[in-house]
Amino acid sequence: MGKVLVVDDDPATRMLMTRVLEDAGFGAIAVDGGQAAIEELCRATLNGGLYDAILLDIAMPDINGWRVLDAVKSNPLWADIKVIVFSGFTQSPQALMRVARYDGVFVEKNVDFDRTVVNVLDRLTAEPVAH
Repeated sequence: MGKVLVVDDDPATRMLMTRVLEDAGFGAIAVDGGQAAIEELCRATLNGGLYDAILLDIAMPDINGWRVLDAVKSNPLWADIKVIVFSGFTQSPQALMRVARYDGVFVEKNVDFDRTVVNVLDRLTAEPVAH
C-alpha cells in the first residue's frame, strides 16, 4: 500500500500505530521524536526510499511536530509526502488552518484514533482515478 513514518515520543503510541498500520498493509517505521524524523527522512532520501506519508505527533520534547511539518513541506524532496498531524490536545482553529495550508490532515487522539488514521491513509495514498 504505502510506506509510513510514525513520529511520536510515546512508545505505546508508536507500537500501536506501527502494528495497526502493518496489519492494514502499510509499511511502517517508527521514530521517537522530531530530530529522529528529520534524520530518518534524510536517510530515506539518500537511499531512494521516500515515505508516502508521515503520521506526526505535535507535542514532542525535542523538535515539535510543527517544526517537522514546516521542514517537510519546505523541502522540495519531501514536499509531496502526505502528512497526518495528530495530538491528544484540542487544537486552535489557527493550528488546524496551518495543517490545511500544507494539504495535511489533523486527527485527534481519541477512542477510534487508530482506525481513523488507517482510513485517512487509505484515502491519501490511493492511486488517483483516471478519467
